[in-house]
Amino acid sequence: MPASNSLALHKRLNDSEICRQVALFLEETEKQPSTCGLALAVMGPDGEPIAFGAHARCPALPRQLAQRKAWSALRFRRATARLALEVEAGTLRLEIFNDARLLAMPGGAPIIVDGITIGGVGVSGLPPELDVEMAERFIARLL
Repeated sequence: MPASNSLALHKRLNDSEICRQVALFLEETEKQPSTCGLALAVMGPDGEPIAFGAHARCPALPRQLAQRKAWSALRFRRATARLALEVEAGTLRLEIFNDARLLAMPGGAPIIVDGITIGGVGVSGLPPELDVEMAERFIARLL
């Protein structure tokens, strides 16, 4: 990553810039009927919540699921849509990890810089394919 990038400092996310980007993303997506009603969560490399926000009409459950998707993507260092496929195929059993926050549902994605996972993003509140698209779009915005 270029040294001038203000989003990641020494392989860590810049919390204040991430918060600003979450606010801008929510503002932009709330204006579009197809993306209105979403929740967005960003976790840092140690699993700490960095930023969270949701559109006014987003109910409670997607707000919680966005955070769990971000956590799961961070912990497994891969998209939660892939986790969902692995659970469905029987190659992954989340219960063995004894962590109620883990979730195998599309909409979570890791933030990877130079091969290192430095965060996780979770989006919920839309159809699964749009949750995935919005998470990927937010990460592309950061990088």
